[in-house]
Amino acid sequence: MVTQIPPLTFEYSHTIGRQEVRSGNGFFFPVAITKDEGGLLYVLSRGTETPAFFPCKRVTVFTADEELIRDYGQKVPPEEATREMAPNGSFMWPTSVALDSENNTYVSDEWLDRVSVFDKDGVWTAKWGTPGDGDGEIDRPSGLAFDKNDNLYLVDSRNSRVQILTRDGRFLDKWGRKGSGDGEFDMPWGIEIDRNGDVYIADWRNDRVQKFAPDGRFLMKFGTPGRGDGEFNRPTGVAVDGEGLIYVTDFKNDRLQVFDPDGGFITKLTGEATLSQWARERVELDPLASKGRRLAQGLREREKAFQGPIAVEVDDEDRVFVVECARHRVQVFHKQTAIFQGGLL
Repeated sequence: MVTQIPPLTFEYSHTIGRQEVRSGNGFFFPVAITKDEGGLLYVLSRGTETPAFFPCKRVTVFTADEELIRDYGQKVPPEEATREMAPNGSFMWPTSVALDSENNTYVSDEWLDRVSVFDKDGVWTAKWGTPGDGDGEIDRPSGLAFDKNDNLYLVDSRNSRVQILTRDGRFLDKWGRKGSGDGEFDMPWGIEIDRNGDVYIADWRNDRVQKFAPDGRFLMKFGTPGRGDGEFNRPTGVAVDGEGLIYVTDFKNDRLQVFDPDGGFITKLTGEATLSQWARERVELDPLASKGRRLAQGLREREKAFQGPIAVEVDDEDRVFVVECARHRVQVFHKQTAIFQGGLL
């Protein structure tokens, strides 16, 4: 039986966030997003490697309606920017964020080659990770995702593989190697686990997405290099909704692409951003900024487009959250399925 996907559109809802170097209601070069069962969103800000901006590295927790709940994580002081000296709970090059069944937060860091763990209140509790290419060792970790058994799937980027680990970092299994064949990777980045337990990997330098069974058995792939529909220029994030539709952030093409469960192209989004509530609050405090926005010709068209979309999340209400690294924000869309008399098309 062939699954027929009804015609889809995505209605723009609103934008969340603004540039904010320090703690507060904004992000600074965000790179990852996840959600908990209560609907709270968690965005990881990577920041820059400029010492003056080190404080911007953090996890920000908020609602879809832009209510700030908390943020946590801390900078690595420039003089302590080594694996041996970096303080507990600090980040240098954070790459991904994931939650276990108890709402503990796990953050991977590709500079420190470690995973930091925080409890549900954002208090640091543990760290683990050993540099290398042996079982359980990591080299530039990126994407993180938990399965239903609380096993952590970690994208071991420079080792070109996926590792399965316990919550405390104990090795369970692995698959993948460097290359361009089925089941091989070249600097993989993002990861998603769907409701069936199948695993999707954004194979960054190979410009494709691969799908695997939970045990690492190769199932399918889609995508080739390019700018056309269904083609990628460095895909980074991947998400799968309840109907099996696949969402991929096409980083260097500045767009989000949507695919059917078999990897067939459906549509693409290029951005519709307006000012977020947090951004409006900032602008209204500065009369010069407000005046500048009124006088700037074509500003609306320029600022609505995606710039560096790097991560995507989908919730149970069919809301799609797209993280833009370069513009320090999240654009929110709502999936609309065409309904005709008698039911779905």
